[in-house]
Amino acid sequence: MKIGKTRELLIEDIKAKIPLLVQHDLILDEISIQLNRYNINIGNILEMINDENVLRETNLSELLLLGEQLNLKFDDSNPGWMNEWLNPSEIKELRFYKRESPYEDIITLPYTFEHVIRTGHHEFAAVLPNTIIGKLWMSGISMYNPNIQRQAKKKKLKNEIIEVMNLNPKSLREIEKQTLNGDLITSTLRYNAKVGTGNDGLELYYDEKEQSLTVLEGTTLDVLDGAHRTFSIYNAYMKKSDLQGNMIVIFSNMTEAQCKRVQVDMAKANPIPKPRLQELAKDKLSDEVVIELKVDGELKGKITSSSNVKYSFGEVVTFSELSNAIDNSFKIESRLQVGKVVTVINEYMMYLFAYYKDNLTDKNSLMFKNRMFVGHIELAARMHEENIPFEILNNYLDQIDFSIHNSLWEELGILQYGGLSTRNRKKLQKVFEVLIK
Repeated sequence: MKIGKTRELLIEDIKAKIPLLVQHDLILDEISIQLNRYNINIGNILEMINDENVLRETNLSELLLLGEQLNLKFDDSNPGWMNEWLNPSEIKELRFYKRESPYEDIITLPYTFEHVIRTGHHEFAAVLPNTIIGKLWMSGISMYNPNIQRQAKKKKLKNEIIEVMNLNPKSLREIEKQTLNGDLITSTLRYNAKVGTGNDGLELYYDEKEQSLTVLEGTTLDVLDGAHRTFSIYNAYMKKSDLQGNMIVIFSNMTEAQCKRVQVDMAKANPIPKPRLQELAKDKLSDEVVIELKVDGELKGKITSSSNVKYSFGEVVTFSELSNAIDNSFKIESRLQVGKVVTVINEYMMYLFAYYKDNLTDKNSLMFKNRMFVGHIELAARMHEENIPFEILNNYLDQIDFSIHNSLWEELGILQYGGLSTRNRKKLQKVFEVLIK
């Protein structure tokens, strides 16, 4: 710890915020989700905040991690809290901390489930006790994968944007309570043994004769469906090891692309936000272009699968808005052309962000707003068709007044909430198209 900082001062800092925490159950659940990565569960947190003796006996690493979360929730005006307590090397070491589990009976691989039936190609069904559901998560075998979740949730942690499970704290608490009381209704979870994670090239082995399914060494089970129940059952298990009840678990062995197709099928019963559904379904070749743009280039981390853009998180455009714009401005007739369009748009965006980076933080500028990408994509397509180098992009965009006070935008419906009408979208495209004469 830094000079002048002591364990006692840290405990007093935490104690000062405990009265605020006990008044906000939802914040308590959010902190629990964040500290779970360090194997610190909600039961551990409750012990610390309810019993000062436990708080004083808690090791320094856990005190610092709890203190950090309390500061982020109740004193966000001080984002450098951890830097006040630890040196950079100490902070780096803290990020690798894991609380030792008091449960010795963890699950190790290979692990065999009995009474399993095959339900399809690389798909199997089993009835698992809730204690096993909890143990799988506690043991690090089942886990969260934002790539196959219906909609990952972005959180701002200091200067870093991270993806976490998009969970409803109220639902978590209700499910946990039902699990502890033994009256949680049995439902179906889906765990996918991710292709490529098995040490020997295989993730699952099914014995037809014995009707047993073995999860092989190295395999990770991504939670494809049932994240709320899985995490809640885990929290309940950390408080009570002899849980009652069972869950039906469908085990699969698919690639991430196949998992996304399953998400589309499940959307028929459980609605998914339309932009995310479009992204998973890959209905158009323009969708594949956007998926590539999400991976690399200037738009990496700036495209959201949600219906609304969170500009404070660095997002600038929705998946569906960008895909529709590409579909309207580029003629993509085969998958061979997808890569070429990606290259064109990435080059355009490179110069756009380089020339006009100050507009990103200018609240009076519409240059990087979601609806404006209809025009940017149109201009990129026209410049490419006319073999105009993107190096002189500023010569064209400087002809447009992107100020929010420009009456043109109101005429086009840009300042209105919701989506642009087809008519207004075409008008906006025209504004950018006529720049190329």
